[in-house]
Amino acid sequence: MINKNLEQQAQAIFKEWFIDNPENNEWSTGTFSELIKSTLNGDWGKEAPTGNNTEKVYCIRGADIPEVKAGNKGKMPTRYILSKNFAAKQLAAGDIVVEISGGSPTQSTGRCTAITQSLLDRYDSGMVCTNFCKAMKPKEGYSLFIYYYWQYLYGKGVFFSYENGTTGIKNLDFSGFIETETILIPPVDKVIAFDGYCKSIFNQIFANGKQNEHLAVLRDTLLPKLMSGELDVSDIDL
Repeated sequence: MINKNLEQQAQAIFKEWFIDNPENNEWSTGTFSELIKSTLNGDWGKEAPTGNNTEKVYCIRGADIPEVKAGNKGKMPTRYILSKNFAAKQLAAGDIVVEISGGSPTQSTGRCTAITQSLLDRYDSGMVCTNFCKAMKPKEGYSLFIYYYWQYLYGKGVFFSYENGTTGIKNLDFSGFIETETILIPPVDKVIAFDGYCKSIFNQIFANGKQNEHLAVLRDTLLPKLMSGELDVSDIDL
């Protein structure tokens, strides 16, 4: 609940600074493609080391996005990919992962999550996204601006207009979206101020998530011992 409140706080600040701001009629318009340095394709590799697929990675899927957004580690599967693919596709702090295939009649593709150093530090190997996702590398200082703008548009149902495929799995026209969807581009100093402010919120979200993980491990370790009587707490004075 605390993390959800922190996330809502950041979204509210984004809307106040950039959507409802009366100064925005003086800002230029553009597209996300102007704020993105490059994009990375995903990889799925092999389940076990096979041939030249020897680089161990954790692979973030669309199914992991809600958990990661909530500040949790998620349950990313271990895969083995080519070393050259890892060099080209490794995720770094500040990247944004977008689900480009999947969705449902009521849920569009386009869900996203920001990659933080806090998340990367909780895994013992590097990370890539699956080939059902795509990653963006924003220009310096624009990561969280893009992330919250993307979520704002997602909440308005904009991504339904950029999907193709009427049966089965839907696919997002990712290039079409970042190159044609018109957005407001505020002064860079305002973007950087927002990025710095929201990093503190992100750090708190992931610190809370890590603490929750530790508490869950402690619970799962102690509860069976309490239930079996292996631990006697009858003398504890509450």
